[in-house]
Amino acid sequence: MRITWYGHAAFLIETEGLRIILDPYRSPDSGGYLPIDEPADYVIVSHENDRYHSHLGQITPPFQVIRALELPPEGADIGPIRVQAVHVFENDQRLPEDEVTIIHFHAEGLHVAFLGDLGHALTEDELAPLRGAEVVLAAAGGPPTIDFPEIPPLLDAIGPKLVFPMHYLTPKINLRIQPVERFLEALPADPVVRTGTASYVITPASLPARRTIVVLDHSR
Repeated sequence: MRITWYGHAAFLIETEGLRIILDPYRSPDSGGYLPIDEPADYVIVSHENDRYHSHLGQITPPFQVIRALELPPEGADIGPIRVQAVHVFENDQRLPEDEVTIIHFHAEGLHVAFLGDLGHALTEDELAPLRGAEVVLAAAGGPPTIDFPEIPPLLDAIGPKLVFPMHYLTPKINLRIQPVERFLEALPADPVVRTGTASYVITPASLPARRTIVVLDHSR
């Protein structure tokens, strides 16, 4: 499995012969990230926010769209992969208009969880489907997504081996969020790998023995 960070919350997951894009932003309206002008087999959006999370107009067609807010409880199959969603909220007030999702799936012997715009601690029912996910893509910029004191207990409960920060301040985003260093300060005991690249290849055999944070460069 190869994970590539485009920027903000947008990733390309290459697995099981598929190209899956998560949460594409709209360029240049989201800031300075360049357009995601690449092909995909599937585009999965965690919630509807055309500027930052669900813009389809710059991806090279044809592709199929999975809107996680519309998935049935059992999820949906894309090729050999079943994609499922946990319904959560962008803040701890849990207002209906702030509903978002966590997207998760199994592929190549790995359980991957994309936390999206999660903005609160999880209940046991929300957490249960995510426990044991080896790979977590986590918002790292603080409010309006999950605040820094809530991040360590959340990751401890899920139990990943690899954590990929996203959704944090860079010179190319126009949101008032914090830089990735603030996220790293909240997890001082975790080793940090700065790849110097936008992509990272994972196999079950390559997982580290202890939880490790992988900081990717944005490709756009």
